[in-house]
Amino acid sequence: MKIWVARYLPEINSISTSVRSHIEQRLRVSITDEARQATHRQLSKQLASDCAHAAIDTQKLLSAMGLSIGVWELQELSLKIHKIYTALLDCYAQVCIFSPVLDHLHTIETESDRLEATGSVIPRFESLMLKLVPLLQELKIAHFSSENRHLRGFITTQIHFTRQHILSHLTPDTSFWLAPYLRLLDEVICMPWHHIVSMASTNTATPDSIALVRKMMPKVNEITALTYKKALQTYPEHISCQGRIQSNEVYQSSIRDLNMLQAYIWLCIVGDDISIIEHQLIPLCLQVFPLTMFEDRDWSRVIFEERCRPHKRN
Repeated sequence: MKIWVARYLPEINSISTSVRSHIEQRLRVSITDEARQATHRQLSKQLASDCAHAAIDTQKLLSAMGLSIGVWELQELSLKIHKIYTALLDCYAQVCIFSPVLDHLHTIETESDRLEATGSVIPRFESLMLKLVPLLQELKIAHFSSENRHLRGFITTQIHFTRQHILSHLTPDTSFWLAPYLRLLDEVICMPWHHIVSMASTNTATPDSIALVRKMMPKVNEITALTYKKALQTYPEHISCQGRIQSNEVYQSSIRDLNMLQAYIWLCIVGDDISIIEHQLIPLCLQVFPLTMFEDRDWSRVIFEERCRPHKRN
């Protein structure tokens, strides 16, 4: 649990130790009751517009890929997403669940330090999840009941775009505290971190697999950053539907996708079941991308053929 929650702690590590003492008072002021209420009022006024713009962004992006969604379905989806973000902002206005990390502001240097600081956040984190889970279940029900198999792609993409619009309104100090909330919502929709934690806590997971996951999960962000850097070096001229590989839009999407891939790898390991990739991750990719040439194929055979195909050495 600590490893999962630690993913969403504010990025204290990125702040130089020599600077922390100078910004500590600003960080404290930015999460007073008065400051959080002001942030809540500001973002609540703009939330409907942010959700609407995110829906338009989603339509444009996925339409460029040949995907579409009915108007009524899009309206229902937008209302549910607006409801979830409203609940998230309400929770932030009530209490900043990450405020205990201020007590560790001058001691967090390593991942071990982050894990130690996480213990004081977990009770509030669990309370937040209890409030969000019912709303997230509504989204899942909408997804499974829809005849449009690409709906999940719209859900994850629109939530991601809404997050970006909200972040654009925040000052650096406020973003320091609120961005983790938004990242949590963005990830919990499409990444099985909670599932990994649940499986690791059962008796079915082997000690070796649990030890490996505990060792590697804190390194996910580092691995993702290095992988993206390698992609930039290898394919500097690549252009996708969202723009050039160097653009912020492609960067954000790439980071999220690389994190998601790793999450499913660790889910396979802790569950000792590699078929999770075939039965959960690949169908998700098919829901997001128009891979019509592969839709009717036996994916286990596709994976096997690719694995056995001889590859040329560079």
